[in-house]
Amino acid sequence: MAIVNGNVIGNLSGKLGNLSARTVDGRTVLAARPSSFNASQEPAVLEVRQKFSITAKFASAILALSSLVSIWKKVRNVASSVFNEVFQSNFAHSSTDKPTENNIIAPEGFPLQIAVAAVAADKITATIPILNTASVFGADEVNLSANAIVCYYDPAKAEDEPFKIISLSKEVAAHNFAQTYDLEIDLNATQKNT
Repeated sequence: MAIVNGNVIGNLSGKLGNLSARTVDGRTVLAARPSSFNASQEPAVLEVRQKFSITAKFASAILALSSLVSIWKKVRNVASSVFNEVFQSNFAHSSTDKPTENNIIAPEGFPLQIAVAAVAADKITATIPILNTASVFGADEVNLSANAIVCYYDPAKAEDEPFKIISLSKEVAAHNFAQTYDLEIDLNATQKNT
């Protein structure tokens, strides 16, 4: 593996022959791939690969939400990327066919007990409890960022993907942390067809 200094030709990404390139924190990282490779077809190995794929899709859905990325950046290990931190925190919680309710969208914080949440055909709704009893908020903390990951599974048609994940976010300006809040996040046209 090599880190390229002075990217004369810009940041590289992808594969070229037996080289693989990716951009990490603005630097290009090159790695040599093996010339030949036979992936094991043992059931235990296939199960781990499937769980790996599920967790990678879940981590990518989290990274689609900028508010969650900024939170994960604060707790990540300096040597790993945000994706790797999210992935490592969720791998043990994923199953081999879909993410589970135990997967983590944000690292440890204050407990938030959502009493009522629902997914409709065109929106998600939730009742967010009074927050100033769960944590202390400073005078400069006045806005609320609500983020959700919705996983649809058990499709009606056999040819559909076994599960689909959508990422949702809503910014609430001048939120009153001393009151409950009835959150509604509308689904866009693509998400409605999921």
